[in-house]
Amino acid sequence: MSKRFVRLALCAFGFALAAPAQAPQMRTRLLTSLTNTEIEDYLKRNDIIFIPVGNVEVHGPFPTDCEYVGPLAFAEKMAEEADGLVFPYLAYFFPGGTVVGKGTVYVTPEQGLAYIKAIAHSLLRQGFRRQIYLTDHGPSPQTLSPLVREFFDETKDPILYIELGTLMRKAHADFNKVLFGAYSVVGRLDDIPLNVTQVMPDHPRDASLEKLQSLGPGSGAIGAYFGDPGEHGGLAKPITAEQRAAYAREGVAMIEATVKMADIKGIVQAMRDHDKFTQEVILPKYGGILPK
Repeated sequence: MSKRFVRLALCAFGFALAAPAQAPQMRTRLLTSLTNTEIEDYLKRNDIIFIPVGNVEVHGPFPTDCEYVGPLAFAEKMAEEADGLVFPYLAYFFPGGTVVGKGTVYVTPEQGLAYIKAIAHSLLRQGFRRQIYLTDHGPSPQTLSPLVREFFDETKDPILYIELGTLMRKAHADFNKVLFGAYSVVGRLDDIPLNVTQVMPDHPRDASLEKLQSLGPGSGAIGAYFGDPGEHGGLAKPITAEQRAAYAREGVAMIEATVKMADIKGIVQAMRDHDKFTQEVILPKYGGILPK
């Protein structure tokens, strides 16, 4: 056997050892569609769960749960990328000023925070230390930012909140087309109606809001309601089934490009590194004075 062949073989062997192991194929990533045995088997190798958080509100031409379906689609794609699971059905949280629409379900930030924090504690006890919460709804920080801060103070487990709108802007994704793609990813594209036309009636407009809302974070600057439900999400315009399918294909590609750009594996590794620093450096040094 030549020395050159031996060197090549050793290099190939070393590369095989260094290459990351492929995640086992799973029949689904949805926690609620797995059996308990499957979940326990998963937790033997990993501890990542993606939690899409949405709201139900008037949203122009889209079904009222579109701002839950969007994060759900991203969660499914991210879970495949990072070998995580997905915690579904968290669709009813603070909507904001769209409460003027009769399709909007209203839950206060305080009520939503108490509920989702209980779920976060349960997931940690179950073994999911890497929790990643996803939203693409403007008022969501009023619920999710207190969650990650208070939960960290209570448990010293650094869970993460990703605001998908920020990621999509960085990826130059079209939000409306992303919504078409999201419904396709979760198998519900037919829920987006065809050939619907809406007309917004004349209604009072509050010109002062443009000045006031720019002074703080989104809808967190000042309390306000929409003057008409049609102001949120725009009005529905007739589309054909072919257009809907084309928008969905474009949207799926945008979702996948955004997930790739985000580097989910790198994000999870950064969470692990931050957790290790907290446990090994911060807690031994400052544990006596930190919030309990």
